[in-house]
Amino acid sequence: MTKEEALHEIKKPSGVEENMIQAMRLMSKAGTVADIFALMPVATNGATAPAVKKFAVEAICSIIKESLLTRFSELTTEMRQKLATILQTLDPTIIKEISKDLMSNDSERRLSALQMLGILRRHPRVKDLLARLLQDRDPKIKATAVILLGKMMGPHDHQMVITLLGDEDKRVRANTIEALESLGNPRLAPALLKYRKDPSNRIRGNVLKALYNLGHTEIEDDLIDMLNSKEVLNKASALWVITQVKFSKSIKVIDAVGACLLCEDKMVHKNATQALKALESSSLRATGYLRYLGDILEF
Repeated sequence: MTKEEALHEIKKPSGVEENMIQAMRLMSKAGTVADIFALMPVATNGATAPAVKKFAVEAICSIIKESLLTRFSELTTEMRQKLATILQTLDPTIIKEISKDLMSNDSERRLSALQMLGILRRHPRVKDLLARLLQDRDPKIKATAVILLGKMMGPHDHQMVITLLGDEDKRVRANTIEALESLGNPRLAPALLKYRKDPSNRIRGNVLKALYNLGHTEIEDDLIDMLNSKEVLNKASALWVITQVKFSKSIKVIDAVGACLLCEDKMVHKNATQALKALESSSLRATGYLRYLGDILEF
C-alpha cells in the first residue's frame, strides 16, 4: 500500500477493517503534519472500530512527536502549541515517551525533546523533569532547561536555579539571570549585584535589566560604563537594556546613547536608534538626537 492509497482508504473507507489498520500503520511512518487533519475524524469518531481508533491515535501521536522532535524550529509557535494540545489529549503517556528521548545519544534530538517539554509545561511531571536536567553535563540542555523552568516557577522557587549563577557556561548563567528576573521577587536583586561587571556583555546586560525590573533602578553608572566601552558588544548590550526598561531619567545616559548614533558599527547604530525611539515619549532630548543624528551614517 502506498501513502496515496492509504490516504484514499482513510478518506473513503472500503469497509474492510484490516485495510484501514494497514493504512494507519503506514501513515504512522510516512505521514506529515498536513495528514493529521485526515486522521483526526477517524480517531475521534465514536463509531470507529476500537482497533482502528487505536491505530489512528498511534499514527497521529507518532506524526506529531516526530515533527516536533525533528522540525521544531520550522514550526510556528501557534502550530507547536496546537500539535502539543492534540498530543496531550490523545496520549496521556506522552511525557514518559519524551523522557526516553531526553536520554538519547543524539544531542539535537535531546534538545528538541526538551523544547517539547516547554510546550507541554502544564503537565504535572514537567517541572520535576526540568529541575533534574539542571544537573545535565550538556550546557545547551542546562541553559534551555533553566529558561523553561523560569516560566513555571513561583516567586519563591529561586533555590531551584540560583546555584547556576556560578556555572562555568555563560549561556547557563545568562539564562539563569532571566529565570530569576521572571520570578519578580525584589529580594533576589542583591544576589545579582556582583555580576554587573561580568566579562560577558550578555550577562552584564541581563543583570542590569533584571536589577531594574526587580526594583533596583540605580543602574546609571553601569550603563554609562558599558556605553563608553571600547567593546562594541558592551555598547550594544547597554543600548538593548535601555530599550527594554526605557531608562530615561539620566541626561548622561541619553547623551551617551546619542553618541552611539555616530558609531560605525551597524549593530550599535541600530540599537542606539531603537533605544532613542523607546525614549521619545519621555525625552525631548532623545527626539532631538534622532532628528539631527539619526540618518547621519549610511551603511
